[in-house]
Amino acid sequence: CGEPALRMSRQDMLVLSEPFCNALVGRFAYSKPPMEVIRKFVISLGLKGDYLVGLLDFSHVLLLPALEENYTRLFVRQTWFVQGSPMAISKWSLDFKANKEVSIAPVWVTFSDLPLPFFRKQQLAKLAGVLGRLLRVDAATTDLRRPSIARVLVEVDVPTKPIKRICIRD
Repeated sequence: CGEPALRMSRQDMLVLSEPFCNALVGRFAYSKPPMEVIRKFVISLGLKGDYLVGLLDFSHVLLLPALEENYTRLFVRQTWFVQGSPMAISKWSLDFKANKEVSIAPVWVTFSDLPLPFFRKQQLAKLAGVLGRLLRVDAATTDLRRPSIARVLVEVDVPTKPIKRICIRD
């Protein structure tokens, strides 16, 4: 194309994007409040630890919480109202484009008929890893109030075909 260029492999780009694994995008479909209002709103949520709120473009803001629990809290709700304006939350990705919907969403998944040793977070994380990234384990699962099923919140690529069963073998 006759212009200077920088070529990088997809793998190098993925490594560069690792610090942004908890980054979220807030999209305002109608009118975006001023950034000061958005920042005050995020402060009012009482998030723990550090976080960044930055302007991506005229209708999108970047939300980058340092702690995964804040990431999960923001992501699970999916829509927040900032001064009456709905802000839809989606996961940031390397391929983020303002006019393109992101297909990753938090989904509660239920595992039934699990042996009791699989109710530990480490084992549930392995099971959930087959589907996506584990975000949270349901409290009733953690403290065995309901050992008939285990519930976990997982980041799932929604357009992919749902997995109905996972076989556990020794």
